[in-house]
Amino acid sequence: MATPTLTSTERALLHEVRLSDEDHGGLAGEELTPDDYEAMARLCDLGLVEALGEYGEAPDGEEDEREAGATALLYRITAKGVEAIADDPRPDR
Repeated sequence: MATPTLTSTERALLHEVRLSDEDHGGLAGEELTPDDYEAMARLCDLGLVEALGEYGEAPDGEEDEREAGATALLYRITAKGVEAIADDPRPDR
């Protein structure tokens, strides 16, 4: 399977997602800058990153998806994403 050609912004963002995924389970959507949204959409379209819904905590302290209300996106790297940057040093952003 051929690795898609990524822009320097996409490559840097993919590295950022991987580091966040390893560190604390993914990159929160609110951590993206406005310039990152298009690059992140392409990474998701290519199957290199997956966007997951993340639910807040309910007022009683227990996670209750229906009552928790606000959902946010969490981005996690996929196996295909890891392969895409396996031999790629962390680029400067």
